[in-house]
Amino acid sequence: MIAGVFCLRKNPYSVRWCRFSSGERMPFLISVTSGLPLESPNYWITAHRRALGMQPNTLFNELRSLMHLYLWADLRGIDVSERLRDGVFLSLSEIIDLVGFCGRYLADILPELEQRRSNVVALVNRRKRPKEDAVQSGEKRNRLTVIRGFLDFTSADHLSELQKWPARWSVYDKMRRECLDRMGKYIGAIRAPNRDDVGQKEGLDPEVVKRLLAIVEPDHPDNPFRPEVRFRNYLIVRLLIELGIRRGELLGLYVVDMALSGAKGTVTIHRRPDDKHDDRREKPAAKTAARVLPLSGRATELLHEWVVEYRSKLPLARRNPFLIVTIPDGKPMSLSNINKIFQAIRKRVPGLPDELGPHLLRHSWNDAFSEQIDRKGNISPENEIKWRKRLMGWRSDATAQHYLRRTTRRRSNEFLAEIQEGLDIRMGDEGDDA
Repeated sequence: MIAGVFCLRKNPYSVRWCRFSSGERMPFLISVTSGLPLESPNYWITAHRRALGMQPNTLFNELRSLMHLYLWADLRGIDVSERLRDGVFLSLSEIIDLVGFCGRYLADILPELEQRRSNVVALVNRRKRPKEDAVQSGEKRNRLTVIRGFLDFTSADHLSELQKWPARWSVYDKMRRECLDRMGKYIGAIRAPNRDDVGQKEGLDPEVVKRLLAIVEPDHPDNPFRPEVRFRNYLIVRLLIELGIRRGELLGLYVVDMALSGAKGTVTIHRRPDDKHDDRREKPAAKTAARVLPLSGRATELLHEWVVEYRSKLPLARRNPFLIVTIPDGKPMSLSNINKIFQAIRKRVPGLPDELGPHLLRHSWNDAFSEQIDRKGNISPENEIKWRKRLMGWRSDATAQHYLRRTTRRRSNEFLAEIQEGLDIRMGDEGDDA
């Protein structure tokens, strides 16, 4: 059953969601003309990427990146499957061209493709075309990395079929390695945007977090929401701030994931990649590890009140297990609705940052965690990393660095100030004899 589509107007390719009877969701790269999946990309997704444990949303994004290879090939008159089957691969000039192509927006590519198919390329080439905007270097690198991974896997499959013919195997393998190595060098040369800390995303100042929590209180005079959704939206913002969880993790919570019997309850974050109960077009997903998190006394009270006094009265809420639902019908809330909540806050409440959103609150949680570690004063760096990873659901130590820019800046600036104070003292002791 088709559950969703990613397809721009006049794009010859689309990425479509399919949902199987088991509840599993899989994206497929489709030729719009034939309505059929492209064989090689979808074999790569199902036989290789899914087998490595990639989440459906990750597979979806990878197919969107791979789409650029086929759009480029259409514009250049290249048959990708034929090139890989015959071992011709891509020349150096074609690789350079593809690298530049992957830095373009689809909105710029599709008109050129339409013009080519309308046989007006000569006329277009005579015109002076406006300068096109380029995507961020990180997005360009992601696209090329996906394309290289696809070429690597698909060509390895063809290579395995040539084992009976050593001479042909050797030639194919040499051409394959040369192409992949060249692509790897160009990918490695793409610089990451903003290598320094200036302009990078940081958590909110504590005073801004307090102001946000105060304004979304249901009875606050500046509350930006209509009365019937104020309590739910306050609960959403409070849970994001207190737990530091992702919006997808919040929207994936079941009511039964809450343990609210005591003064302070708990919430269990589960990974449910193939949830039969979830028929949302863009399915929220828990990218991090499953874990049990404690709730504050206030959050426990709010959750109990939400479940008993509000959610239970919504007509469709009994038909699904999800904690956060829409009002007044009770359907599972979408990711876009979460974004709209923060959009309303930014638009209607002056003085809040323009980038305020669910993920920024995750950065803010990590800053609050670091400040608590500093106040304790006796926590080893090893335990700080271990505790942060468990609470955030991370498996890698390196991930934490992405969320610690504000804390790192504060700590390093404080250390620098101490050095400067020490220099002032020593210079004062030397007197003015010099």
